Amino acid sequence: MQRVGNMDDTVRRDEDKKDEVTEDQMQPLEEGSLEEEQIDTVGEELESLRQLSEQLDNQLKRSLADYQNLQKRVQEEKSNWIRMANKDLLLKMLPVLDTLMLAHNHLADKGLELSINQFLQALKDEGVEKIKTIGEQFDPNTMEATGTREGKEGEVLDEVRSGFMYYEMVLRPAQVIVGA
Repeated sequence: MQRVGNMDDTVRRDEDKKDEVTEDQMQPLEEGSLEEEQIDTVGEELESLRQLSEQLDNQLKRSLADYQNLQKRVQEEKSNWIRMANKDLLLKMLPVLDTLMLAHNHLADKGLELSINQFLQALKDEGVEKIKTIGEQFDPNTMEATGTREGKEGEVLDEVRSGFMYYEMVLRPAQVIVGA
């Protein structure tokens, strides 16, 4: 049994000697040695990883910008759909306002005037603006000439029916009498 124990010690001593480096085995590094080649390789890999990181960063930024643009476009389309749906309802309400205005012209009632003003304010809150006509130059984009009479050339003299704009779009052109 002692022999086995001595053999184990001998094996251990041989293994320890393998790990030791003698001065003969140590050589100074020369130009182009293995270690410098490894450093160069690592440097090249690091540079390629930096370039890859920049590419991925740019792709991420472009993707985020595209996504934000998509969100804006969807929101604008949604707003346009709502406006178009409201346009039909507003067009149905304008004849009611016309009737109230005609009644006010004949009766001059304060309660009726208050109702008309509230109606106009509600329309304004929804993006509807009355087209200014009397005293303005005739604009065929926002007005219809229903007649002419003696007066300053091209100037709107009277309004037959009010016109309205809805978010910079003509909801209903104004009917006017123009000077000739």
